[in-house]
Amino acid sequence: MSTIDTLKSTIVRHGGLARSNRFDIFMVPPAEAFNDTESIRDINVLCETCSLPGRQIQTFEHAYFRQQIKVAESFINEDVSFTFNLTSDFFIKDIFDKWTNLIIDRNSYKKNYDSVYKRDVGIFQNDVQNKNVYGIKLINAFPISVQAIELDSSDGEVQKVTVDFTYEDFEELTTKPNNDSGATLPSGL
Repeated sequence: MSTIDTLKSTIVRHGGLARSNRFDIFMVPPAEAFNDTESIRDINVLCETCSLPGRQIQTFEHAYFRQQIKVAESFINEDVSFTFNLTSDFFIKDIFDKWTNLIIDRNSYKKNYDSVYKRDVGIFQNDVQNKNVYGIKLINAFPISVQAIELDSSDGEVQKVTVDFTYEDFEELTTKPNNDSGATLPSGL
């Protein structure tokens, strides 16, 4: 039976509990979707929420002897959602509108080459000192949905846009210490 002291020592031994508000993303849209390199930093700064991807194992039932058992067959990667705070110039919305237009042209309805619109995306969980402790690289990711933005004359809340991404696969990134600043840098992205 676990005691409160066992729980506390376990948490302390592992550096404390993870905080959902300590994260970074690294997303570089296609060049046709943004104008300057500061936009890359701004995408990270304005990202309010995102999710680390999940994976579901698909199974089928097989009868070996007396009863059926589940056998692993393949896996399904869950799509990832990002929610961004919008600035008054709507530049985040503009980036994702341009990006989705690169996938399928609105005028000709032709699909573009994968290399034009697919990009790797990094998501990093940080500790309380903002050092990367866990990272995920979404391989060949692209936006599949830019959600509607609600307009409302009764409130003055900050507007947000949610963008759903799909990807071919994901991999865990290792983090390594940077000797100059003590911060950690992701490797593999």
